[in-house]
Amino acid sequence: MAETSAGRPDATDYLIASKECEIQTLEQLLRMGQLVVCISHLVHALQRERGASNMYLGSGGERFGPELQAWQRDSCRYTGQFHQALAALHLRQNTVQAGSRLLNRIGYAVHILSDIDRLRDEVDRLAIPAAAATQVYTELVQGLLAVVFEAADAAVDPDIARLLVAMFHFMQGKELTGQERAAGAAAFASGHGGGDISPRIQHLIEGEERCFEVFAGFVDPASWAVWRQCQQDTGLIEVERLRRLLCTSNERTAFDPRLGQRWFEVMSVRIDTMQQVELCLAARLEVLCAGKLNGARDSLAQHCSVVDLLPRFQQGQDDAFVVFCSAQGGLAGSDGYHGLSPQLGRSLIELLQSQSRRLQQMQDELNNARTALEERKVVERAKGLLMTHRQLSEEEAHQLLRRTSMEQGRRQLDVARELLALAEMWT
Repeated sequence: MAETSAGRPDATDYLIASKECEIQTLEQLLRMGQLVVCISHLVHALQRERGASNMYLGSGGERFGPELQAWQRDSCRYTGQFHQALAALHLRQNTVQAGSRLLNRIGYAVHILSDIDRLRDEVDRLAIPAAAATQVYTELVQGLLAVVFEAADAAVDPDIARLLVAMFHFMQGKELTGQERAAGAAAFASGHGGGDISPRIQHLIEGEERCFEVFAGFVDPASWAVWRQCQQDTGLIEVERLRRLLCTSNERTAFDPRLGQRWFEVMSVRIDTMQQVELCLAARLEVLCAGKLNGARDSLAQHCSVVDLLPRFQQGQDDAFVVFCSAQGGLAGSDGYHGLSPQLGRSLIELLQSQSRRLQQMQDELNNARTALEERKVVERAKGLLMTHRQLSEEEAHQLLRRTSMEQGRRQLDVARELLALAEMWT
């Protein structure tokens, strides 16, 4: 960093340092975006592996054996890409940018992913019930999705943050669709309704709708168009018909077991089609991150060009400097900068003020993007509190919050906040 005659960095040094810091952050965001893309592929592979293992175990090893082996290989391949993307992050050198919560989520995902070979061995040997295997796969997928959530929360660029918010909620909605596929397949295969299948399916559908609603509020127009097209191509009428059978069933309801195969097929087509939206979002994320980085580098080059003209000013060639700065955005209405001529001082002040305004605008937009994530955190914390202190399942805790908000005519978020505030008073 250059210094003034008094031995202190001047304003231009801090301006350049600000740009260099922005570039370093965007470089880390680009690598984080590449990790999120790898997670998207890995999650989809694990969802397919989970579905095949469910059918394989449910049929006593009679069906879906070849598909299961093929999708296990796909999962292994994407797991390798996931670890490569993690290595490219250089987390130990970038712990400040990453944040402790994000690092913790990554550590948890890596830990549970390291144990998947044991699960696969148990599935291959038919040594684990289908429900138990499904639960392990679901915990693994949720661990990976938590990394995407924290990546969105840690993103410092508002456009990237908005896209990550959209991507996380879409991936979460797709995961709930996968859980719905597993629950419905088990119910149809059993040949009868009853139990918790009806509220379970309804709970999952509500969760999907909430996720896709948030997704719609943050997604870019191109990805939204792909999603709208997918909804028309996935046999939604058949999905709704089978959903209705599940949601209206009771202990006396008898299912044709063949419906299990049909349900699995139509839901698999729906999930695979959703992957096209994820691929669109992933491509958009990589392009956006790269574009932001290139833009920041170009801006740094322009700022450096301003500084490079300082010697010409010192030699009395003010006009060239003023013409250049005018081309970069005009002159500020200031009387000058201490130690410089009015022309040069106004130009430097304009650069500093422009940078300050841009950073403030970015922060305002970033706060708006993080609102959806913060609301989700509050509701999840409230559900966790109910699950711990009232011994409720996740679904029961959600239903209690939902019922309370409807009875009181208030938003579920407000009910959750009040619950957390009351808990803090008594601890």
